[in-house]
Amino acid sequence: MATPEHARAGRGNATATAIATNRWGPYSGAGDFAGNMAIILASLLAALALALALHAGVRCLLRRRRQRQRQGRGVDGVEDPEKPAPPPPLPPLLVYSASGTRLAGAAAHECAICLAEFADGDAVRAMPACGHGFHACCIERWLAVPASAARRPSCPTCRAPP
Repeated sequence: MATPEHARAGRGNATATAIATNRWGPYSGAGDFAGNMAIILASLLAALALALALHAGVRCLLRRRRQRQRQGRGVDGVEDPEKPAPPPPLPPLLVYSASGTRLAGAAAHECAICLAEFADGDAVRAMPACGHGFHACCIERWLAVPASAARRPSCPTCRAPP
């Protein structure tokens, strides 16, 4: 059975009116979108500003703490009873010659730090504990590295104490 034209048109208008007045539909708050987006963006910017301020404060505190420790004072400003150990004494300085200088190890003709071969007249230092030899400038830099709990100055080849 066919429905008349005016009945179909009337039903369509009723549906459009029902959608426009329905406040619970998925697009009912589309007019408030700009206001909601402004609130969301403002809160995100406030959170970002707070995070940056917190980051700057923590960096400042850590920098102060590091400076106090470098000056030999503890975190609370009192002198640390455990001062860093003085650097170890340097091994004796020798002048390398291919025929006269005796150094320990299979690769006694090259520096294990810079991997360059010794040339006649080079200043070398031989470690007293093990006899391994290195260029003087190489071993001085190696032993000058500040000692920490994980790294102690030692022979680069065999880890014997200096």
